[in-house]
Amino acid sequence: PFLLMEIFISVFFITYLALHLYFLKGLRISTTLEKFSLKNPPSVSLIVAAKNEKDVIARCIQSLKEIKYEGTLEIILVNDKSDDNTKEIMIKESQGDSRIKVIDSNRTETSNLKGKANALDTAIRLCRGEIVITTDADCTVQSEWVKSMSSYYDTSTAMVNGFTTIDTNQKLFDKLQALDFIYLLSLASSSCGIGRILSCIGNNISFRKDIYMQLGGFEKIGFSVTEDLALMRAIDSIKNVKIKFPTDDRNVVTSQPCADLRALFNQKKRWFRGGLGIRPFGYITGIELYIANLYLLTGIFFTPPAFYFTMVGIKFVSELILLIPLLKIYKSTGLLKYFIHFQIYFALYGLLLPFTFVLGNKIKWKGRKY
Repeated sequence: PFLLMEIFISVFFITYLALHLYFLKGLRISTTLEKFSLKNPPSVSLIVAAKNEKDVIARCIQSLKEIKYEGTLEIILVNDKSDDNTKEIMIKESQGDSRIKVIDSNRTETSNLKGKANALDTAIRLCRGEIVITTDADCTVQSEWVKSMSSYYDTSTAMVNGFTTIDTNQKLFDKLQALDFIYLLSLASSSCGIGRILSCIGNNISFRKDIYMQLGGFEKIGFSVTEDLALMRAIDSIKNVKIKFPTDDRNVVTSQPCADLRALFNQKKRWFRGGLGIRPFGYITGIELYIANLYLLTGIFFTPPAFYFTMVGIKFVSELILLIPLLKIYKSTGLLKYFIHFQIYFALYGLLLPFTFVLGNKIKWKGRKY
């Protein structure tokens, strides 16, 4: 029985390595995507929806004001029914930059248009840009961000996504979140490279406005707690258009980490629910990750130590072949010293996450429940 079990586990981890090598193929495609000359830069509308973000919105706006773009750029800040003075801060901090306008989200919400989706839709329908780029109020961007994202568009490209990194300080918790983001987004970028989209992150996405309108906007796409992924899937359903996820370091947005475990699980729970309904390849990837993490935490108790550490070594190598190239690109190789800590962190929250729905399937997000 032990021999059969070891054969089964060995085959599983060989498959796990093969899956990551397949992802590596996609990552290489995403890393070598062609950038196009911006002799006639497309017009761009940059949208930030914010609800009760008084503590972070000013820093976000200051980074937006530093953006350099040769084409027409408008920046729309959407006050999403804030209960604090977010709107007043928006108005104050945007002074001196004629590209920025402050609006309120539509007061009337529908079953499909509510929360952040409603706020974004309000701005998208008003905006004049050919390309729409979105980020979040707790993020900061680079001055070349808009130019770099726009340069990946050709006539067949409908969506371009970017990486998000975590603003780390001395806290180990923040560094683990940073590694988590880079690893998960490595899978997202790789999947785009091989034409099997998995996910994106709404604080760093862009898309053509005409494609959004063609789809009927979020009203027709349907409500999701991850409206960014819902939009990505809808775009992917259109024939003969491309979705790109370059690993360009000029496309990076920096976000704030979750402050505590409660915030982390709320975030992951929302992503988990929004990710339901993915294609079979996504489920295969998720099951592989879940089993690998389960073995990492329990395998030492039922398989010989030498065998256990060999299998765990294959797991580590599989993930590092995606992580290391990206950590080099984003000048974050110092995070590698926390890789073992990350393994425990990733396995624990990944294994516990499905069970959080037993305690209730309500999602808490920006002061709203879904």
